[in-house]
Amino acid sequence: MSNEFKNRVYGCVVVKAVNANYNADFSGLPRRLKSDGSFYATDKSFKWLVRNYIKKNYSDEKVLFTKHFHDKIETNDLKTSYETLFDTKLKDNSNVKKSDKDSVFKNLTECIDVRLFGATFTPDGAKGNNISIHGNVQINHATDLYKKGRVYTDEILAPFTAIGSMSKATEAHYIHNFSVNPENLLSWEKIVKDIKTLSSSDIAILKNAFNNSATFYDSHSKAGVENELSIYVTLNESSILTLPSFSQFITFEKDKEGNNSFDITKLINYLAKYKDEIEKIDLFYIEELLEVKNSSDRLSDKIEQHDLLEVVKDETAS
Repeated sequence: MSNEFKNRVYGCVVVKAVNANYNADFSGLPRRLKSDGSFYATDKSFKWLVRNYIKKNYSDEKVLFTKHFHDKIETNDLKTSYETLFDTKLKDNSNVKKSDKDSVFKNLTECIDVRLFGATFTPDGAKGNNISIHGNVQINHATDLYKKGRVYTDEILAPFTAIGSMSKATEAHYIHNFSVNPENLLSWEKIVKDIKTLSSSDIAILKNAFNNSATFYDSHSKAGVENELSIYVTLNESSILTLPSFSQFITFEKDKEGNNSFDITKLINYLAKYKDEIEKIDLFYIEELLEVKNSSDRLSDKIEQHDLLEVVKDETAS
């Protein structure tokens, strides 16, 4: 595949929530750590936003693990979603040749969310089709860098219902660390032929989704949830360097006027130790709304700053 993507990437995405509920627990409250009461968000919450963004902005891409509706305006189960997406019927493969299961595997890799995040494919009513694919893109739970926000609850009255309530956080700045390792799917090429692996086009779509998906999903509860900062460190294709979570090196500050800033000096100084392993560092943010501080003069030839709303294009496309 001419545009096959083989570089490993490390980075982070910051999502801010101001008078909003980015990720609620089962009681409807913003999720908080029991240890210190600080806000956190699951990786699932961000992946859901990413899938939603791709589904609604890239109509040519197949997205499997999202809500699919049938003609009764009810959601499909996994088996029906797969069969509808690929216009085929899943058979009982528990007593058949490996090649029949291979076709299911290949179909799954046609879905961009599977190529990115992997899959635990366990459809009910079709034995022998269970497949587990380790995702190329791994995202961790997000922690709040601000740590000064509070929770408040509003009473609401909706048509045809009784008085209810909605809980929100006053302010939080959630940082999701992530990594991209194309080898997670490339390794399957030796076992299953003609699968679709991670491409440069996939990476461009991923970056656009990472940079915009929180802001794009503007529901009532998510109003006030916006993308704030994205950092991508692309390693050389031959590099086997493994980097720690970036959240350990980044600090958040709010001045007396309420202006927000992130200091990435420690991160850049740390990355400079491995300069020869790094191809480039991309920073995405809106400088009219956010200051990104970097007092280090190291890696200046590797760092590229972009506006958060800049559309990332496939670098291999003609």
